[in-house]
Formats: sequence, structure tokens, C-alpha cells
Amino acid sequence: MSIQTNRAETSSPNAHTDVICNQEQQLNSISRPIEEMNSDRNETLPNEKKTLKRHLGLFSGISFILGMIIGSGIFISPKGVLKETESIGLCLVIWALCGLISILGALCYAEIGTVIPLSGSSLAYMREGIGSVHARTGDVLAFIVNWANTFILLPSSAAILSLTFGTYFLSGVTNSPSPPIRFIKMLAIFVIGLLIDSFLFLFLFYTKMHDDLGILGTVNGISVTASNRLNIIFVISKTVTILAIIIGGLVRIGQGYTETLKSGFDGTANNPLRISLAFYSGLWAYGGWASLNSVTEELKNPKRNLWLSIVVALSSVIVLYLFTNISYFTVMNTAELLSADAVAMTWGETVLGPAVRALTILVSFSALGSANATIYASGRYFMVGARYGYLPEIFSCIQKQRLTPLPSIVLMTILSIIYCIPSNIGNLIGFVSFVSWMFFGLTFLATIFCKFTKANADRVIKVPIPVIIFMILVSIYLVIAPVISSPNIGYLVAIIILLVGLVFYYLFVFRKIQLKGMKKINIFILELFNLTMSTVNTEE
Repeated sequence: MSIQTNRAETSSPNAHTDVICNQEQQLNSISRPIEEMNSDRNETLPNEKKTLKRHLGLFSGISFILGMIIGSGIFISPKGVLKETESIGLCLVIWALCGLISILGALCYAEIGTVIPLSGSSLAYMREGIGSVHARTGDVLAFIVNWANTFILLPSSAAILSLTFGTYFLSGVTNSPSPPIRFIKMLAIFVIGLLIDSFLFLFLFYTKMHDDLGILGTVNGISVTASNRLNIIFVISKTVTILAIIIGGLVRIGQGYTETLKSGFDGTANNPLRISLAFYSGLWAYGGWASLNSVTEELKNPKRNLWLSIVVALSSVIVLYLFTNISYFTVMNTAELLSADAVAMTWGETVLGPAVRALTILVSFSALGSANATIYASGRYFMVGARYGYLPEIFSCIQKQRLTPLPSIVLMTILSIIYCIPSNIGNLIGFVSFVSWMFFGLTFLATIFCKFTKANADRVIKVPIPVIIFMILVSIYLVIAPVISSPNIGYLVAIIILLVGLVFYYLFVFRKIQLKGMKKINIFILELFNLTMSTVNTEE
């Protein structure tokens, strides 16, 4: 199945008036069943349509993936891998294997991403891949993927990264290892959040002066080019931070600080279930390897740049992560690393002394860069979900002047703020990983289906079926083994949220129940924020 596409036509002076007059007719397509969505989409959407521009080149694609991957994980959670492996040797092996798994998974995503070159990543792959075998199953899975990403994965990830930014930034500024949590929350909300004065927020939009969503919301809402440039700056900041740690580690190795490294595989854990938890921690630090697929429509020459960006970026990350961990072990033994809340900060106190403040600031901006990249991809993801009828159709609109998915970015911003409010969001990480690998496994399955249902598609890369089957088995292992080895209520909560999503699918997609007053609200928002409907960009 595929979305019908029309190119944007030059509008007449009365085009905008015609659009507003027809809004009620447009919005009737919300929650259409999949049999009808493709046939009459062009009849219900307005005549004036615009597409997202293809502005991301190869270097931007590489920097985007690096921006998604190198965040709080390598600076905070290495102790999660060491805790479950209990030895330096196996710890480093797990880090390397996590990188290999990420590369294989990313290559699978590269294949299906070029066969189905649509924004939305797993959502599009469920609908177009599994849906090519059984349409209703593909539609249900696509809705659940969108539901989970909207209400669990993406906003909680942005919140975690923003809170990490707040922790490190305030630690560096105040020279305190434990800044007050309320200030951390305030800073995190300011970074990703709405301007406190909501009246001014609406007024600025209405007068078309600014798109003020706080720092990250503003940049992503105003200009895709500005967001892309900011992301490149953040990637440079992250690279400088990692290189500083690596160089410091190499210097210490030259000075003879290798006692911890010499312990090798002493004390290695032999419980395969515990090792699965080590993979959880390591793979969480590699999270983001499939992120570029979320913005395929904005990638120049996607059939070349998609897979090339993934391979180059992930190969670089593996090398950086291994040398970063080696550097940590030149400063801390296993007990010291396991007791460290922020590994990079503990490393900096020993190696840099008073200059550790500079390191904490760099680490904070690393997390901020990941948050920016997450919000950037999420706004596009919500937009694609709305195109399919899984969110109110208002979220498939883009701002006319800026051509950015403004309503989707606003939704992401609000949800991220909500996740910042709890005092302890660390418990979210477990079921975030649990849910993520469910959908990774389904995407790998969709990749196999596409080899048969879309056999004639132009593929830049062809991943052997045994490799894809291996990744499916890895996904099953990563979903089941942690639940057996360490039962957690978070896993139950995740299942409940997904089941609630099925209820919403039945009511609003399958049964097509319409909420009273929603059409008028959507029409008001379209006019207030000067929005227009988007269509799929199919240019190479």
C-alpha cells in the first residue's frame, strides 16, 4: 500500500480562502479505514499542498545519526554493562557486540528504508511491509507503533536527555555534584518546553512574528535548516568531548595506568540472562541508529545517503565507544566505576581537576544535541502518523512559510514536558528498551516480507535473509530474557499502554468514531497558525 501523492500547484489569490471553506470536508478523513484511505485521500485534502524540502546531505545524515547516538549513554551508563558482566574483558566485548548488532540492524533498516522511502520509520514499515502481506494486520501494528512512539518512546527519550543536560550543566556551573532537582527540571523544561507566558506564545504565532517553543522547539519549529545547523554544532561538541576523554585515556596509558585493564576477564559472569541485561545497557547507549529513517523524505538521494550515513556513523561510534571505555578504566577500577553516578564527571575530576567544569558543560551539550535530534525526528514522525489517520489530521499539517510540521513539534514538546515532571524517570528506561526491541523485531520481519512482496523494488543494499533472521532472534532474546532475569513492573505497564492503544484503534480507526467539536477546533488551529496540508515528497 502507498500514500497517494500530488505535487503542490501554484495557488490563486483566493486559494487560502477556498482551503478554509473546505476544512470540514478535509477533516472527515481522520481515522479512515485503510481500504478507503488511499482511494479518496486526494478528494478530502485541500488543493493547496506543499512538501518537505530535501535538504539533508550525506554529512548532515551522518551528523544526525551521531547526534542521536552519542548522548547520555556513554557518559552515564557504562556501569550498567560492567555490573552484569563483572569483568573488564567481557564488558569491552559486549560494547563491541552491541555495535555490531546495531550495524546489522541499521543495514536491515537501510534496505527496507530504500524499498519504502517514507518518513515514519517503523510505522511506515509496518503498514507498507507487513501490510503488503495482510493489510489489516499491517495497519494495526502501524497504529501501535505510532501509539508507543507518541506516548512512551520519543517524549520520554527527549525528557531523559534534557534532564541529563540540566544535571551536567548545573553541576558545571555550580560546581556541585548534586544540584537541586527542581532547578534541573526547570532548566530541562525551559530547553524543550513551551514559553511560560501562553498568551504571548499564541500572540506571537497569530501575528506571524515568531514560533516560540522554548530553545529546541523554536529552532525545530522555525526552520529545518537552522535545526540541521544546530545539530551539526552539537555533534562537533560531542565529538570534542569524546576525543578529550580518549586522548586523556591514551596519555594515562602511556603513563602506566593500566592496572585495571590488565585484569582482563577475571570474575566474568556466566549467567546468560544477566548478560542480556548488559546488552540492554550497551544497546541503549547505541540507540538512535535507525533515526535517519524518520526523515527519509528530507534526505537528498536517499537510496545512496541512507545506508552510507548509517554505516559510516555507526562504525565511527563503535571505535569511539571502545576507546572511551578504555579511557574510563585507566582512571577507575570496577568498584569505583560501579559507584559513579556520572562516569564522565568522575573521570574528569581525576584527569582534569578544576577543568572538569568544562567537561561537564561539553557533556551537557552532548545530551542537548541528542534531545534536539530527537525532537527533530519526532515532529516528522507524528506528522506521518497523522497522514495515516493514527493521530488527528491537524498533525499532518505544516506551517506555510517555514514548511515545518509545527503541530507535531508542539505535541512532542508538550509530552516531553510531562515526562520531565516526575522526580525519577530512570525507571522509564527499562520499559523504553523493552518496547523498542519489540518493534525492531517486527521491522526486521517486515524486511523479509518485502523481499517477496516487493521483489522488484530497486534496492541499493540487499541484506541476506539469514542475517535478518538472526536480528529477529536477537530481538526476541532482548525482549524475553530481561523479563525472566529481572521482572519489573515497568514491563507490565508497557504492555498495558499498548493494550490501551488497541482499544483506541478499535474505537477511532476501525469504528471511525468522531468526537464532537473536533472539526471546529482543527479548523481554528489551521487558521490561527497559518497551516496547510503536507504531501509526500517523492523527488530523488
